[in-house]
Amino acid sequence: MNLSSSYRWWLAAGIVYAAFLLQHFFGILQLPAWHWGMAIAYALWAALALGAIARSWPTLTPYGWRPLVIFLGAILSAIDIFAGPGPASAQRIDAWMTALIGIAIVTILARFTPRKWSKAWFGQEVQPGSRPYSSR
Repeated sequence: MNLSSSYRWWLAAGIVYAAFLLQHFFGILQLPAWHWGMAIAYALWAALALGAIARSWPTLTPYGWRPLVIFLGAILSAIDIFAGPGPASAQRIDAWMTALIGIAIVTILARFTPRKWSKAWFGQEVQPGSRPYSSR
């Protein structure tokens, strides 16, 4: 793990997630109830987490980074949304699914990132649209 090049990405992802938790538990910001805001917020977190994971474990390749981001995002968003007072309602499940949509969109778009962007985002060049064991 190359911590020297990934700590900023981990720190940014941690700050974004901490903001989610602070908002959820303490309601620091009075945000309007815009349902797709959850997808956008977790898409931002997923982009940062994907950059951190790619820099920390480059040998996993994109085929390991993307599932790891989805798995971590599912767990962390569930903790954020389902923890706290009140029953697990259909609204919480909808919010969780919306967060997962945001995470999924980022991981899908990461597959088609131009090479110049992948160098900045992942810390290395990744061929867009490449598949394991393909002739491309």
